[in-house]
Amino acid sequence: MKKRIRLPSVKREWVKCPNCNTKIAIADSNAVCRGVYIKCRTCKTEIEIKI
Repeated sequence: MKKRIRLPSVKREWVKCPNCNTKIAIADSNAVCRGVYIKCRTCKTEIEIKI
């Protein structure tokens, strides 16, 4: 009898710009991210990603 390995549940969500609500990046629910800055391609503002 084979035992099945349980995979951790990972939810992927979009990181959106708080100014224009444009989708910027995809992040997993178990990701840790601090101090990463991304520039929005639509409104050109710099956003810090905190996951």
